[in-house]
Amino acid sequence: MRLLSLAVLCFCTPALFADDTARALVENAIKAHGGEAAVAKLRTMRIKAEGTMTLFPDQPGTALTVEDIWQMPDKYRTTGNYSARGMKVTQTQVIDGGKGWVEVNGQVQDLPKAAIAEMLEQKYAEDLDRLSFLKDKDLELSVLEEIKVSEKPAVGVRVKSKGHREVKLYFDKATGLLVKREHTVLDPLTSKEVTQEVVFADYEDKDGVKHYKTITVYRDGKKVIDAKVTEIEFLDKVDPKLFTKP
Repeated sequence: MRLLSLAVLCFCTPALFADDTARALVENAIKAHGGEAAVAKLRTMRIKAEGTMTLFPDQPGTALTVEDIWQMPDKYRTTGNYSARGMKVTQTQVIDGGKGWVEVNGQVQDLPKAAIAEMLEQKYAEDLDRLSFLKDKDLELSVLEEIKVSEKPAVGVRVKSKGHREVKLYFDKATGLLVKREHTVLDPLTSKEVTQEVVFADYEDKDGVKHYKTITVYRDGKKVIDAKVTEIEFLDKVDPKLFTKP
């Protein structure tokens, strides 16, 4: 019986140590971003960014303005303004619990189940940016090999959760700040899985929170979005009408 207990202990210990090391990296990142009270502000907020987006391989990049509103855990709204093949587009997508709707140039409809599922999956990955998941016992954390992000050493944590795709978070080795998120998404044009990398840079202080000012998105190594944050607002609550279908 004792031999069995020792065998189980020896088998489990490396995994437990790996989880503890990963959690320590996230705890360090929380401190780097301002501490628990500061990162808690990221759960309910509004952010606006402007830049360029490349929709089609055969087309040049188009100007993009995007505004996102979060109310974790289950509400999210994103509005984008851009041009697609010469047509100006204003598109709003909303997730409210397990429901979702989209409005494109004034035309509103419910999101199909598949679109809701994908949007929820991407929201799950983006929510991890807010570093508020350490107390979630359903998540499995492990340490990734060190890489370079923007030519600087970065340490990584793999996040696994039943029912979700794995997400990789990388933190600047010197500052502890989040510099990259990597995960799989469905390409909206081909509906095939692609690797999405989101790089965060140019951190500044906002109401006690260290927050990025530039964001660059790659899909299968190709840049699709390059934007600068123009507005950040931390909110006590969000007007429910923003999530209500028109």
